[in-house]
Amino acid sequence: MRLLFLDESGEPTMGGPSKALVLGGVIVEAEQWTHMNTKLAGVKVARGFSAITEIKWRHVRHPGGSKNPLNAFSDADRVQFGKDVLGIVRGSSTTRVLGVVIDKVQAYTRAEITGPEDVYERAVMFIMERFQYYLRATRDYGVVIQDERQAKQDVRLRAFYRGLLFAGTRWTRFPNIIESVFLAPSHFSTGIQLADFVAGAIYAAHGSHKPDAKFFNVIAGKITGNRQTGVRHGFKNWP
Repeated sequence: MRLLFLDESGEPTMGGPSKALVLGGVIVEAEQWTHMNTKLAGVKVARGFSAITEIKWRHVRHPGGSKNPLNAFSDADRVQFGKDVLGIVRGSSTTRVLGVVIDKVQAYTRAEITGPEDVYERAVMFIMERFQYYLRATRDYGVVIQDERQAKQDVRLRAFYRGLLFAGTRWTRFPNIIESVFLAPSHFSTGIQLADFVAGAIYAAHGSHKPDAKFFNVIAGKITGNRQTGVRHGFKNWP
C-alpha cells in the first residue's frame, strides 16, 4: 500500500503575491511511515523542539514574527533545517515525489478556467493521474491524504475526487486508488508536513518570481519517472 500525502504552495486565485499554484506530493510505502515519522521527530528534537511541534515551510523561508519557531535561527540554520527535512524524503529508498506547477497567468486565459477552484482541481487531476501511473507500474494500491482547506472547499474537493474515481479523465482511470481523499489537519500528520516542504521546494524553484533551486535539488531525484527513458513524468508544468 502506498500513501500519497499532498499539500500546496501559492494560491489558485488570480493576482496575489504568487504567480503559480504548486501541488506537491510525497508517496510513502505504508511500512515506511513509522521510519519517516521517527526521522522527522529527530530533526525537530535535535533543534530543541518537541517532536509534535509543527514547523512549516514558510517558517524556513520567512523568518519574521514571534510565532515562527525558527525566528531565532540564522539564515544558514533555517536553510539547513529545510534541507534536513527534505533529506528525509531523499533518504528513503522507496519514497517518491510528485509535483504540478500551474502558471496562473496562463491558466486564466483558457476558457475552461473560470475561477480558483478550477485551477486547484486541474492540479489535483494531474497529480492523481501521475499517482495512478506510479501505482500501475509498481502493481500496488494507494490512498490520498491531503491537507484540509476551508469547509466548503473540502466538500467540493471530496466530490471532485469521487468524480475522478468514477469517471476517470481523458487519459486514464484510477483502478489502483482506494476511496477518494482523506483530509487531515497538517499539525496531526507527518506525511502532510513533509509534503508541505516538498511543495514549497518545488515552488521556490519553479513558481517563484526569484527561482531558488537549492531545496528542490535535494528531492529532484525522487520524482517518479521511467528508468529506461529518464523521463520524469511525475512532474508537470501547466499550461
